[in-house]
Amino acid sequence: MKILVVTHNYPRFADDPAGAFVKRLAIGAVDAGHQVTVIAPHARGQPTWADEDGVRVHRFRYAPDALERVAYRGDLHATGILSALAMVGIPVFLLAFAVAIRRVSHAWRPDVVHAHWWFPGGWLASSLGVPLVITTHGSDIRLLDRSSVLRRLATHVMNRARLVTTVSDFLARNVRSALPALRTPVARLSMPLDVAHFERGREEAKSDPPLILYAGNLLASKGVTDLIDAFALLRQQGVQCRLKVLGEGPERAALERHARAVGVAEAVQFADFVGQDTMPAEYGAATVTVLPTRGDAEGLGLSLAEASLAGSAIVGTPAGGIPEVVVDEATGLIARSGDAADLARQIARLLEAPDLRTGLTARAAAMSREQFAPANAVDRFLRVYRDAAADRD
Repeated sequence: MKILVVTHNYPRFADDPAGAFVKRLAIGAVDAGHQVTVIAPHARGQPTWADEDGVRVHRFRYAPDALERVAYRGDLHATGILSALAMVGIPVFLLAFAVAIRRVSHAWRPDVVHAHWWFPGGWLASSLGVPLVITTHGSDIRLLDRSSVLRRLATHVMNRARLVTTVSDFLARNVRSALPALRTPVARLSMPLDVAHFERGREEAKSDPPLILYAGNLLASKGVTDLIDAFALLRQQGVQCRLKVLGEGPERAALERHARAVGVAEAVQFADFVGQDTMPAEYGAATVTVLPTRGDAEGLGLSLAEASLAGSAIVGTPAGGIPEVVVDEATGLIARSGDAADLARQIARLLEAPDLRTGLTARAAAMSREQFAPANAVDRFLRVYRDAAADRD
C-alpha cells in the first residue's frame, strides 16, 4: 500500500518527543513492506524532503525560518482556534499545509491517508477523495468543548473518514458524546511505544533516598501542586524521599514558589524536558512515577506506561484515560483527584511496601508490553488501512 500520513507533529531530530509515536507507526508500516510518505511542518535546519528510516518525509515551508513560529511551539490546540485564526501566522500555516497535502496526494496517489488529530490535519485531508483514517489524541477532542461551530466542523470532517481511532476508551466515549450526529465508527487503537527502549531503564540504579518523579507539561490541569503538597506531607511524616519535576510550561515559576511556600524547595528538583534517549534512565531511577492530573484533561497518560516499562511503580488519578493504564491495585494505585493527603497515602504505600511495589510494577509492565508493543500496534493499523483502501475498490 501507499500510505500518506498527515500530522502537525513529527520528530525533528533523533530523540525529539514531538509526534514520536507517529514516526514509530510510519516506520513499522515501512518495515512491513509498505510505502509511507509523511507531510509535517518544516522546522529550522530541516530539509523540505528527506528519507528518514525508509519513510519519505515532506516538511512543508510556511514562512522563512525566523517566522515559522506556529508548529512545535507548544500545543497548537491550546492557542484557542477561534481567536488564533485572526493571527497572521495561523492562516498562512493552514494554507501551506493544505497546499502540501493536495500536491503530494495528487502526485503520489496514495491508497489511504492517515491524519493524526482531526484538526488541522484531518480537516485539511478530508476533501481529497482518498480513503481517510483519523486518529484523535486528546487535545483535539478538547476543542469540541469550545463551541458548537467546532463540533459541527468535527462531525463533518469525521463523517468523511472510514474510521476514527482514539488512543483510549475514554476519548472514544468523549467523541461519541460530543458528536451525536457522527456516523463513522469510533475505535480505540493504541499507538506504538518503543518498548525495548524504555525497558533499558530497568538497568538504572534506583535513587537513594527514593525518588518520586513527575514528567510532563507544567499546566494547572496536571495537578503538580497537589503532588508538591503530598510530598510535603510525606516529609512531615518522616518518609525519606525526594521529588523531581521534569518538564516545562507556564506553571513552572508558580510551582517553584509553591514548593518554597510549603517548605520543601530544597528537596524538590525542577528540570527541563530531556530527549527521549534520556527518559528511560529518568524513569528507571524513580521508585514511583506520579501523574496527578485533575479533571478529564488526560487522553491516556502514556508517560505512566513508559515508566512502568522502565521499572518504576506508578500512581495516577481517575482523570481521563489514566485508569486504562493504572488499574487500581492491579498495575498501580489511584489517588483521589485534587486530594493531596490521599495522594501522599498512595505514594507512601509504594515506598514502604517493596512486595506491593514489585508486584504492581511487574503487572503494569506486562500490560504495557502487550498493549503498546510496536508490532502489535502496527499490525492493527495495517488492517485498518487495508479495510479502508478496500472500500474504495
